[in-house]
Amino acid sequence: MSSKRADLSKRTFFILSGVSNSLSKSLAIEMLQNFSEGSVVLLIDRSEESLQEVKKEIEFVERDINIICWLVNSWQEANHDYFRCGLANILHKYVTAKCEFELAFILHNEGNMATDKLMEPQSAADWLSFVQEHLHAPVALNQAFLTAPHFSKTPKLVVNITSTLMIRPFIYSSLLCSCMKSRDMYFRSMANEETCNDVNVISYSPGIFDSHKPQTDLNDNKVDLLDLNLSEKLLKLPRVDVQQSSLKLLNILEEMSFISGHEVDYYDTFNL
Repeated sequence: MSSKRADLSKRTFFILSGVSNSLSKSLAIEMLQNFSEGSVVLLIDRSEESLQEVKKEIEFVERDINIICWLVNSWQEANHDYFRCGLANILHKYVTAKCEFELAFILHNEGNMATDKLMEPQSAADWLSFVQEHLHAPVALNQAFLTAPHFSKTPKLVVNITSTLMIRPFIYSSLLCSCMKSRDMYFRSMANEETCNDVNVISYSPGIFDSHKPQTDLNDNKVDLLDLNLSEKLLKLPRVDVQQSSLKLLNILEEMSFISGHEVDYYDTFNL
């Protein structure tokens, strides 16, 4: 596969899913500054407060860009039909026949890449609920995005926010590690399947944030990342703020180039 670069200065239909995640506000702000007039930004989350907060932040961009909020009441009900019908209604309402997008761009940031609670295996219902949010919902939304008739002739860019750390066996995180590994393989496979359809895919690990806090288990025992059995090399990596990580992703997409289906970690290079 050849290296790719993405031109984000085009008239873009941009979907950001998982707005309440800590990285999303910065991603929205930095991405939006690149889009051309006439672009549409669709924010998806189950928190109305987070949706309105991010919308308020990015409305200051002084260009003709339409910002839409889509409140998902529950990730459990967010299957393929739910997203297909919802996306079709939004496109029908906000997109005219004369408005042809030059790029369709979806950024998946659903779920919590780092949680406040350590997560051991729980009940079957809790397990299924977690898997629905972190794996099933992203896949269902992505399939609706890929098959949307409005984008049938539009080049597509798919970005999956993942975690290099969490796709390895990691203490207290069996739920998250399982979902991240499955999600990682889904996007890799999808990149191969869609290689002839002008779809480019990248999974991005944003680094360990400087806001990382010690986690607490069910017995109120505090465990810090530094206390876990990790390699010395990993522990010495510098912490990252969200703007740094967002700018790094932009740099990878537009300047450094990437191979569709591959994963890039913030720490692969420190050059912004």
